[in-house]
Amino acid sequence: MKGKRTMKGIRLLAFFLVLSLFTAPTGLASDPIPIGILLPYTGPLGWVAACQVGGDIARDQINAAGGVLGRQIQFFIADDEGKSDSAIAGEEKLININKVPAIIGPTSVTFRSIMPIAIKNKVVQISPTAGTTALDFVKEKYVFRTVSSDLVMGTGMVFEATKRRYKKAALFFGDDESAQSIRGVVVPACKAAGIEIVGNVTFTQRQTSYRSELLAAFKNKPEVIFFEADPQTGAVIFKQWTELKLGGDWIGTDFVSDQFLQATWPSSKGVGAVQPAAKTSPRMDVFAKEVEKRRGKPGVPVFTVNTYDALMILALAMESAKKVDGESLAENIRKVANPPGTKVYSFAEGAKLLREGKKIDFEGLSGPQNFDEYGNVVTSLGVFKIEDNQRKVLGFLDEGDFGELLKKVREAYQKK
Repeated sequence: MKGKRTMKGIRLLAFFLVLSLFTAPTGLASDPIPIGILLPYTGPLGWVAACQVGGDIARDQINAAGGVLGRQIQFFIADDEGKSDSAIAGEEKLININKVPAIIGPTSVTFRSIMPIAIKNKVVQISPTAGTTALDFVKEKYVFRTVSSDLVMGTGMVFEATKRRYKKAALFFGDDESAQSIRGVVVPACKAAGIEIVGNVTFTQRQTSYRSELLAAFKNKPEVIFFEADPQTGAVIFKQWTELKLGGDWIGTDFVSDQFLQATWPSSKGVGAVQPAAKTSPRMDVFAKEVEKRRGKPGVPVFTVNTYDALMILALAMESAKKVDGESLAENIRKVANPPGTKVYSFAEGAKLLREGKKIDFEGLSGPQNFDEYGNVVTSLGVFKIEDNQRKVLGFLDEGDFGELLKKVREAYQKK
């Protein structure tokens, strides 16, 4: 009888073990890992979401390498429309319904609206697009950016003007947070670089005429005009600038995108920009070809490399933590992205070393992704000019070029 009871117990144990395979809670090793993307897919900033192709490429590379901790990455998308209420709704949907441990995005326009929600829910918010200086000295465990602050881009714009030996500048910026963030950097950067500001105009986006604003900006004959405008606004500005024959050299921001080109050409011929961009390299050449293949058109959209880097860092941080939750992610991001450690350039390479118990230092397509105490990085910048109906690359800048000016601007900015 004892033997029969023992056998019966073994059979019952086996039955419950099998049953548990079908009734186990979500989060099994075979389940995909949900990652959120919160970007403006529609509205005036709809051009920004073209950068998602970088995340798509990173996801496919990670999944092809066996996934994170043996699990595939799955994206859940929310459109913030460039509006705070839509961003909040999208953030809550990704966290509460899709159960994401991390969200890639959003832009400067809506980041501060959703930041408290991410922090409250212990979800990592890593933006490839939010350059606003409002985040420069915000020390929060769950907040990171894989794109440089506007402090870097604005300094780069002024540095480029000094290379061209300009001494007189005008500022021509919209009244939204993104544009005013850059304007707030360009002012101290010009002072530190010895460039006199002889015109300073703030305008409302999407008006039917900017003739009076243009005449005010050019009253004292500036050599260079620093600006930011969305594509629709830019179309009006540069048409009227051409008609008024005002001249001058324009240096814009990351808003000088492919969509900006399409909206403003040919009036924008000769207009330039300094914006986040990856330096030319064999690795970048391969990436660019894949981007163009997927999009069916030439060029790499602004922030695409930063979006690629964001997901790579998240995936490697999960491998390092051996867990998939926001708190563990936040604690491991710097461990995989900052020195010390072996330089790695892909998920497969980094995951292999982490599984061997070794330290890594992921080198992003956008350059080093070394996060400071505020979750900020300094990445490379590209210098562009619109010619022949194209955004042509004139060269690249990095901290080695404008580091001294950046130091002065940062010091002046912190005293404000």
